[in-house]
Amino acid sequence: MAPREPLGMFFVAVDPASKYEKLMGVITMAPYFLMCAMCVLAARCRELLTFTWLVGQLLNEVSNYVFKRLLKQPRPPGAPRVGMHESGMPSNHAQFMGFFVAFGVLVVLYRLRGYHPVEKAATLVGTVSLGLLVCRSRLLFGFHTFEQVAVGFVIGLLSGCAWYALCTVAVFPKFRGWAASPLARLLLIRDASHVDNVFAFERDLYAG
Repeated sequence: MAPREPLGMFFVAVDPASKYEKLMGVITMAPYFLMCAMCVLAARCRELLTFTWLVGQLLNEVSNYVFKRLLKQPRPPGAPRVGMHESGMPSNHAQFMGFFVAFGVLVVLYRLRGYHPVEKAATLVGTVSLGLLVCRSRLLFGFHTFEQVAVGFVIGLLSGCAWYALCTVAVFPKFRGWAASPLARLLLIRDASHVDNVFAFERDLYAG
């Protein structure tokens, strides 16, 4: 195998002759892309569900920071060190994706209404597949051991489920009241949980 070279501005080195490694090099950066997308979505749509999801992801990141400094398990020998903390347990990328997959799947299953079953199925398959591919990429490039990735993904899954359960009991029921508050109206924060299909609703609204 040819020596690996940095892939653009990403913190990953790939075999320049391998299209597979180049693709996985992009996929391994998915948590950064998703976090940026969620921030843009929160700023653009100002939807309470998006804010709730984003807060959960950030709390998940904080827990990973704590776990790494408590466990202090080193990365595997020869692991790339560019821009990364020495501790590898649990994998930050895997834990991020675990949370994203768990919360995303639960949202699709229990909060999205008015969407075609094929749309929901495709979203579920795509979300889970992306999570697993990110985990695979962390092993491919030697960032983590299998145990570090597996533990990170499981912690993320459990955290995502716990956050969704907490929100179902203590947060989601308050959305309508929060959206009707003077501050929310001033900041144009909204709650679309009563809308069956947001895309169809906005299409019809803009079409007049």
